[in-house]
Amino acid sequence: MNEQGVTIKNLAARTGINQSSITSFLTGSRAISNANLGLILNALGLTLVPKKGFTYVRTEEADGD
Repeated sequence: MNEQGVTIKNLAARTGINQSSITSFLTGSRAISNANLGLILNALGLTLVPKKGFTYVRTEEADGD
């Protein structure tokens, strides 16, 4: 975000996610849902690429909003 000059307020406007939720995701005090992660990645023009040897483990907590 910093490299692109994107503020939390701007990211909230681009994604429709409220600012307090974005702050919580960034500070690690709240898990991010796959849907919100996708919105943020799209808004920033980024793609998530798994590391070699990465194993995805689905948890109910991480999927909730």
